[in-house]
Amino acid sequence: MKRTNIFALSAVTAALFLAGCGGDINLTPTSIDNSVDNSTNNSGGGGATNNCASYEVDGTSVQGEKIGADCVYPRSFSTPEDPVVMDIRLVELPGGAHIFPNGLYIGENVEATADVNREGPTLTIDAGATLAFEDGDSFVRIARGANIEANGNRNAPITFTSVQELDNQITNPNARGLWGGLVINGFGISNKCDQSDLANCVLQGEGGAGFYGGDDNEDNSGSIRYALVKYAGYEVSLDNELNGITFNAVGSGTTLEYIQVHNNLDDGIEFFGGAANVKNVVLTGNDDDSLDWADGWQGKIQYILVKHADDRANRAIEADGNSGNNDATPFSNPIIANFTSIGSLTATDGSDESEGVLLREGTRGALYNFLITDARGECLEIDQATTLAAAQAGDLSIENSIIACSENFADQPTQDWFQSYPTNVTLDEMATVLSSGYVTASTITDASGAEVTVTPKSDLSTIDPFFDDVDFIGAVSEDDDWTNGWTVGLRD
Repeated sequence: MKRTNIFALSAVTAALFLAGCGGDINLTPTSIDNSVDNSTNNSGGGGATNNCASYEVDGTSVQGEKIGADCVYPRSFSTPEDPVVMDIRLVELPGGAHIFPNGLYIGENVEATADVNREGPTLTIDAGATLAFEDGDSFVRIARGANIEANGNRNAPITFTSVQELDNQITNPNARGLWGGLVINGFGISNKCDQSDLANCVLQGEGGAGFYGGDDNEDNSGSIRYALVKYAGYEVSLDNELNGITFNAVGSGTTLEYIQVHNNLDDGIEFFGGAANVKNVVLTGNDDDSLDWADGWQGKIQYILVKHADDRANRAIEADGNSGNNDATPFSNPIIANFTSIGSLTATDGSDESEGVLLREGTRGALYNFLITDARGECLEIDQATTLAAAQAGDLSIENSIIACSENFADQPTQDWFQSYPTNVTLDEMATVLSSGYVTASTITDASGAEVTVTPKSDLSTIDPFFDDVDFIGAVSEDDDWTNGWTVGLRD
C-alpha cells in the first residue's frame, strides 16, 4: 500500500475518533509504555502487533495505526494547538517508520515563563527508530519544560526525515526543504531579553517554533545521540525557514553527541542564546549556513565537520552577537575546537557563496584546531567594528589553525588577526590538507609538496574539562574516523 493511501485511512480513523469523543481533546498526564501492546482488539491495524505510541484522552487510548511495518498517526495526534502533554515513546520499527503528517509537538507552548510546567512530558525515541513527516511545514517541537531522550547508537542511529525518502521519491541528491526540522526550546539566557528580569524572558522562535528563554543556562532539555536530520528546513514564509536543528536558549544540562544535519534548506544547526554543548557534529549539503549562533550563545563544541554541496551553500559558520545591538550582553562567547570546513568550488549561487567562517555582530569566542579549505569565497572574515575590536583585544581568538583557500581572508585586518597567532598556518588552495575527502591528512604539505609543521592545541582539557585532549587539527583524524557507520553524504 502506498503511504499516500495510508494517510487517507489515518484521516478517516481520526475523524471517527473525534466524532466518538464529541470533538474535545483534553489530554491528561498519563504515561503509557509503548514497548508493550496497548490495544485490546485487532481493528485498524492494531491488536497484539500495535506498538505505536499512544496516550489517553478522557480515559480513551489514542494510538497510531500499525499499517504494515509503519506506525501512522492521525493529524489530531499532535498539533501546535493541542500538543502531547504526557510521556510517549517511539520504538524501533524494523523496516518501518513512525509517520506524522503534520508534525510532532511535545509539551505546552506557554508564553508566560513563570507559568511553564518545568516537569513537562518526555519524548523517548529508541535507537534505530525512524520518524518521517509528510507536510513541508511540519516539524518536531520540544517545548520549554518538556524533554527529548533520543539515544541511538552507531549501529542503530535515529533518523528524522521526509516521507518522500521512505517512498524512494527523492531523485535529486540535493533535495531540501521537504519538512520542517527539529526545534528545542529552553530556559537559557538570551541577550535579547532584559537582563534584570530574565525570569520573565519570553522570545518567539523563528518559523512559529514556540516560546523560549529564561534565566537558566544550565537547563536540561534531555539528550540526543547518534541522530540524523535529513531534507528539512521548509520555508514558512519569505526568508523565514526552519533550521535542521534549532536550539532556542537550550542549556548546558542537555547532552548532544553524534548529530548530523544533511541537506537542510536553511542553516544546519543554530543556537539562539543558551549554553548548549555538542560533540561530534556532521553538517552536509546545507543550503544556508552550516553552523550559526547568535544572541549570547555560551556553549562549546568539539569535532565538527562541515561539507558543502556541489550546487549551493552559504557559510560554514555564521557567528553573530545581537543584530540590533552589537554591544548587548552577555556576548556570544563559545569555545569551539577541532573544526573542518570543506567548501564547494562549484557552488553556483553568487560569488559570495560557499564561504568559510564569518565572525560578526560583536561575537566573542575561542577557536582552536580549525581547518578551512576549498571555499569559493573567502575562508575567513571579521565584520563590524565591535567584532574587530573584540578580536584585537583578544576576546575573540583563533589558534593552532590552518587556512588553505584561493581567497584566504576578506581583508587585511582579518589577515593580520589570524597571522598574529604564531601557531596558525596560512597556505593556498594547492596545499594538501585532507585525505579521503574529509579526514585531516597526517602529513600536510604546501603547494610545492614540502611538508608543513602544524602544531595542534593538544591540552584542551585544561581550558575546559568538556574537551578531549587531541594531537590533530580539524574534525576527523586518520586514527579515528568517528563518522563511520552512521552518517550520510560524506563519501558520495
